[in-house]
Amino acid sequence: MLADWYRPGVTLDFPKGGSGEIANALVRGVNKYGGEVRLNSHVDEIIVDQNRAVGVKLASGKVIRAKHAVVSNADPFITNGMLSNALQDGHLSEEAIEYMNQLTNTDADDGGVPNLKSFIHIHAGIDASGLPPVASEDFPAQWAVVRDWDLPEGVEAPRNIVLCSMPSLIDPSLAPEGKHVLHAYVPATEPYEWWEGLDRDSDDYKKKKEEAADFLWSAIEEYVPDARNRAVPGTVQIGTPLTHERFLRRTRGAYG
Repeated sequence: MLADWYRPGVTLDFPKGGSGEIANALVRGVNKYGGEVRLNSHVDEIIVDQNRAVGVKLASGKVIRAKHAVVSNADPFITNGMLSNALQDGHLSEEAIEYMNQLTNTDADDGGVPNLKSFIHIHAGIDASGLPPVASEDFPAQWAVVRDWDLPEGVEAPRNIVLCSMPSLIDPSLAPEGKHVLHAYVPATEPYEWWEGLDRDSDDYKKKKEEAADFLWSAIEEYVPDARNRAVPGTVQIGTPLTHERFLRRTRGAYG
């Protein structure tokens, strides 16, 4: 990814209006062809009959039948879990079982694909007073900070590389006048094990979130020296592997 960024003539695109506009476009496409998007509809189970997915069961207990097929965009582990009742009841073919087992195999020595690590990130709105109104080489809309290029694990060692962006520099509609929005994250380099088992309400978890935030702010402040002091109250959001596991339904908070 880093190599691609620095190839001659490369440009980095942001969706006009923010990433939410991608979701809005997808919704328009679904509606255009007679589909319906349902929010707050957590799927617990994929219903299988005679080796054919025929619908889904929601956490509420409601069953939605499929006319043609069930398509899961959940990760393989979550999808496999939603098929557990079908497996137990003998409704999955050997071919389907073998396929799902291969998808969830993370043992590289056995032909599997290791799961990606997780990530920490920060979103915030900041006061733009005195900051450049547009992006430039000296004040870019996107930048990377690498703490050490020579670590044994390379650039992708935990807490070594941070990617930062301030898209309101190129799309002012993303922030009110006199403000900027920014985002910083580590690209799939945060070990889930560092967070595993923590209670989200515990002091230990809150302390680790503060440490993660401090690390990310320090990368942002390579170009915005007093960024954390500019933060607009109520806009700062810190994401951890447990955040992604809970809200994005990503197994072990994996990046992707």
